[in-house]
Amino acid sequence: MAGVTVTVCLPPEAADDVRGALDEALAPFFLDTSDNPVDRGMWDSWQISGGSDGGGFAVAPGYEDDPRLVHDDPRYDGTPRPSAFGVCAGGPRALLDFSQPPAAHERAVAASWDLWHRLTAVHPPAVPLQAFVDRWSDDPDAYRDDRWGKAMFAAYEAQPLIQAYLGHPHSLGYGRLGFPDPREHPVIGYEGDRAAYLREFADPRRPDTNVLTLDGWWWEKGGGALHGSCDPDRCPHEFPGPAVWPGSEAYLATLPGDTILVRLHCHA
Repeated sequence: MAGVTVTVCLPPEAADDVRGALDEALAPFFLDTSDNPVDRGMWDSWQISGGSDGGGFAVAPGYEDDPRLVHDDPRYDGTPRPSAFGVCAGGPRALLDFSQPPAAHERAVAASWDLWHRLTAVHPPAVPLQAFVDRWSDDPDAYRDDRWGKAMFAAYEAQPLIQAYLGHPHSLGYGRLGFPDPREHPVIGYEGDRAAYLREFADPRRPDTNVLTLDGWWWEKGGGALHGSCDPDRCPHEFPGPAVWPGSEAYLATLPGDTILVRLHCHA
């Protein structure tokens, strides 16, 4: 099973019940319903996502606190996932800024930097990960029977500063606490300034996702399309999209301003 990111386009009246409208729009593509053709199954679970990690949309200036914006679902354990400032998981198209496609991720990376520096002001300094790794490898009595470093990583993460940072969604999950090559989050110990950090870690690429259109087509970023009302093998409809996929953001930017866009991560 794998994950897929899709942007769902909803009509303006969906604003009164966005989640209900998502359920209705996504139903024809549910993987585990016997009424749906197997080849049309695109998901078995989904969550609203993109505001906290920069995978969503940049908010147009002046609308950062607009209640019509859509934000991430909580984590599986109920932990909130607040959006980075100026980023959201969706909302009316007119409230979203498509002028600089990488802006959402840049703002999320900025939030990761700002979070670290806010936390360093209120927590004691932390011992770097490398010190724990060196002790684990050099001192056989330090972490007995800890073949995969679980106790060692737990000791590192137990530091208040590290715990507060890595436990917050704005840390973006960078770094990799695992073998064979554990890496500390890059902002920890970073020697450049904020601008340099953004240049190094913000993704400059234009976002590109699958799209579920207003008229029920699941448009894959690779160019394929599935109609939500038909068996894929017997669909009589001709997909109305362009012959060449221009990238989802370019398409979404052309939709009417009151169209509601919501970015989802689907498990499939």
